[in-house]
Amino acid sequence: MSALISDFDAPLPGQLYWDASFLVHAVYPAGRYHRECYVFLERLSSTGDTLSYVSTLALDEAIFALIRLKVTEDHPGRGFWEVYHENQEVIQPYLGELRGLVERLSVDPLVRLVGTEQQDLSVTMDHMDTYACLPRDAMHLAVMARLGIDSIVTTDDDFVPVDGLCLVTCNPRILA
Repeated sequence: MSALISDFDAPLPGQLYWDASFLVHAVYPAGRYHRECYVFLERLSSTGDTLSYVSTLALDEAIFALIRLKVTEDHPGRGFWEVYHENQEVIQPYLGELRGLVERLSVDPLVRLVGTEQQDLSVTMDHMDTYACLPRDAMHLAVMARLGIDSIVTTDDDFVPVDGLCLVTCNPRILA
């Protein structure tokens, strides 16, 4: 068995967990799936039928990915770590925009920010063992399980093998 896959036009679930990949694509205009993710984000906001959950772990992932993308974009031909190690303040110009993203999510009545808990660790290890997934993805699954959420929006195909998961995506490789 594996995850039940649906596209962005499918009926919305009552609860939806956001993976960092979705959030990055939704807010980063140069992202491969930006348009699709942005339109889906607008759909979530306008229908008001779905309560979305964003973990602080996913938010951390997304913020780091966005910083890395923006620094690399503004310093062509150079890697993020090379630029960052030369001047750690290189991230400063992006922090206002990222702070705005965090603040918008924090006050959105249709979004709940959630954290990880100690009890998530053993479930994380079980998911790593069962699905051969990496720790970060397994932790997301553990948080979802604790909260009773079975639907995730993502562009990441690492969640496909997870039994009983409802995966919402625009990634054509996953949808195929």
